[in-house]
Amino acid sequence: MSLRIVLICLGMLGCYSPALAIRATTTSSVFYKKTGNNYAANIVLNWRAQSNTIHFNKNTRGDFEALFVCTIRFSNASGIYKEESFKMVTPGKPTLPDALAQSITDQYTYTLPPDHYSVQIALYEPSHTDQAYEYKDTLTIHPAPANDPFLSGVQLLDTFFESSTASLFTRNGFLDLPLNSNYLDEHRDRLFFYYEAYDATRTKEGNRPLKITTYLSWKPFGSPVPGKEKKDSLIQQASFQAFHGSFDLQNVYSGNYYLNIVLSDKYDMVLDKKSVFLQRFSTRTRPKQLAAEEDTIDKNAEPGKALHVLDLTTTFVGKYTASQVRAILKMMLLVADPTEGASIEAFLRKPDELYSKYFIYNFWEKRNKQNPEQPWKAFTAQIKEVNRLFGDGGKPGYETDRGRIYMQYGKPSDRIIVNSETGALPYEIWQYFITEKQQREGIFLFYKAGRTFGGYELLHSTVVGEKRNSNWRNLLYNNSITGSGEVNNNSQAEQYIGNK
Repeated sequence: MSLRIVLICLGMLGCYSPALAIRATTTSSVFYKKTGNNYAANIVLNWRAQSNTIHFNKNTRGDFEALFVCTIRFSNASGIYKEESFKMVTPGKPTLPDALAQSITDQYTYTLPPDHYSVQIALYEPSHTDQAYEYKDTLTIHPAPANDPFLSGVQLLDTFFESSTASLFTRNGFLDLPLNSNYLDEHRDRLFFYYEAYDATRTKEGNRPLKITTYLSWKPFGSPVPGKEKKDSLIQQASFQAFHGSFDLQNVYSGNYYLNIVLSDKYDMVLDKKSVFLQRFSTRTRPKQLAAEEDTIDKNAEPGKALHVLDLTTTFVGKYTASQVRAILKMMLLVADPTEGASIEAFLRKPDELYSKYFIYNFWEKRNKQNPEQPWKAFTAQIKEVNRLFGDGGKPGYETDRGRIYMQYGKPSDRIIVNSETGALPYEIWQYFITEKQQREGIFLFYKAGRTFGGYELLHSTVVGEKRNSNWRNLLYNNSITGSGEVNNNSQAEQYIGNK
C-alpha cells in the first residue's frame, strides 16, 4: 500500500459535521496513447470527497489532518484484473476551518486492454470503516479504429489554465482540474471540457478538411440548443490534437442535457462521435418562448419544466446513501417509461447523488402529486415481496426474469409450476388474461436451464415486446441434461402454449 498526498485548495465547502459515510463523486474517461503503430486505451478515474464528511484530527505537530484509504479494483469475466490500495493523508492545517477549506481529490490512470470491466472504488478512514464511500460501475474498453480518425472520451473539467508546473493534473501544457460530477449548479456559469482527436492523417486528401462540431442538446446527438454550438478544424497532418472547450451557462436553464462531440469530413460524413450526459440546475425562470422552442427542437422528458426544488432531507429520499440511491435507480428501471429509463441509465453511468435523489423524488411525485411517498411505499412493498418470492442466492428477486415480469405485469392470473415432468427441465407457466401491452391472453414460459444450478430464465412469451423463441421445445426438452429429447405432447407447456 503506497502513500499519496492529494489536495487542491478550492475554497470552503462547509462546516465540520461528519455524516454517516464519506460523500464523494466519481467520474471516468477513456483516452488513447499511441505505441508504435497501435493505440493503448487509458482509463482516467477521478474522485472528489467532501471535506465536511471526513474526520480531521490533530497530528503530533498540532495540525489538523485526515487519514484515509482508497482501494481501486478492475474485474472482468476472468476475475480481478487489477487491484491497488493507497493510504492517503491531507496536508496538516493549523486550524479546523483551514482543514475544511479544501477539496480533496485524486486522479488515477490505468492502461487496460479491450474488454468489459467492473470498476469498484472504496474510500474509508481506518478508524471509521463503517462510514466508507463505495462506487461501482461497468465500462467497456473498445479497441481503437484501425483505419479512420477517431475521438477520445470527453472529460468535464472544473477549470483549466496554462501551466508548466508538473503535477498529477498537468497535460499538454495545461493544468486540467476534473469536475468529478455531471451536475452543474447555479453557481457554475461555464461548462469546461477536454477531449482528444487522433490520426487525422488517415483521411483521404479529397475528404479534407476534417471538422469537429461541439454542441449541447436535449437528447444524445439531437438538435443543438440555440447558441450552444461551436465548430473547429483539425490540423490535417496531426496524429494527435488536444482540445479544451467551454460553453457559457448563463442562459442554460434547469434540465437534462448532452455535450456532443462529432468528427466529420468535408462532406459531413460522421467519422466518430461522443456524447456526455450532464444536468443543469438554475433558479432562473425559463422564458415561455424558450420552453416552446425546446419543445419544437427536441422533446425532453418534460419540455420547459424546471426541476422540482425542495429540501430533500425532509422527504422520504433524504435518508438514503449513495449506494442505496444507485440500487433504487436500478429497481425503478422496472417501472420507468422509455424516457425515464434513458435518464436512469445516464445516472447509473455517471452517478450524482444529489441530482439522483431529486430525480427519484420527482419520479414518484409524477405518480402522486399530493403524496409521492404513497406510490413509493407501494413500490418498495412490491420489491420486498418479489425479493422474497424470487431471490436467487446472491441475486435479489427484482433482478431475476420472474421478478421483472412480476413487477411489470403484476401477479399472474394463473401460475403453473412443473418440477418433475418426464424428459423436461423444471419450468413454470405464467398466464395473464389481459396485459397492458395487449388486450388478450399472455403467456410467459420460464425454465431452469440446469437441473441443479441457476435460477429460472424466461424462455418464451406470447406478449408483444417480450422474448419469443420458436425453439423453446428443444431447450425445454434438453437431451444432454434430461437424458431424453422427446417432446411430451400432453405436457402442460404444450397445452398452454402449443404453437403460440
